[in-house]
Amino acid sequence: MDYLGIRREFGRDLRLIGGIDLDVLQADETTIRQEITSKVPPLLAQGGYIPLADGRVRPNVPLQHYVYYRKLLEEITQRRG
Repeated sequence: MDYLGIRREFGRDLRLIGGIDLDVLQADETTIRQEITSKVPPLLAQGGYIPLADGRVRPNVPLQHYVYYRKLLEEITQRRG
């Protein structure tokens, strides 16, 4: 689902949770970073958004990728505070 498009269409009053493609966590760190940095900062800047992967993390996601995803989210969200 295109959260940036949804936000453009419905505005800031629509609260959002998720929006991070879970399949990206199976890719490399560059792909994970691109997914996170393209979506999370603009949505956080508008408010009313909680960044989270869409769905439950699957067993085929390497732990290293999951840890990278979580640390990257922490880094981006801490910049706002």
